[in-house]
Amino acid sequence: MKHLLALLLLCLSHSVSAQNTIWSHAIGNWRNGPVVYITPLIETTEAFTTPQLIQRYKKEYPILEKVTDLDVLRFGTPEEGDQSRLTLKAKYGIRKLEVVMLEPPEKDEEH
Repeated sequence: MKHLLALLLLCLSHSVSAQNTIWSHAIGNWRNGPVVYITPLIETTEAFTTPQLIQRYKKEYPILEKVTDLDVLRFGTPEEGDQSRLTLKAKYGIRKLEVVMLEPPEKDEEH
């Protein structure tokens, strides 16, 4: 019985660590603006939920704290994510909404 339990725990821990790498970006105020915010891509895994990613985006980009519509998109490759960002920027530009392409947060360089 102990061996079965140990094997089960080993399999579960392996499956959690074997989550695929994906890329994600967030888009805020996408329904009606007036300013649409699009974040840069981040590398993440399939294990992260939408609420977890939204929390991360809001922490890294304080301007998103007051955004009412915040959605997270996920991609298998960084190229797909980059294409999505450009397509969304053009789409909301056609709707005459201001689009702000957010920059990655500055890294603290204390060294």
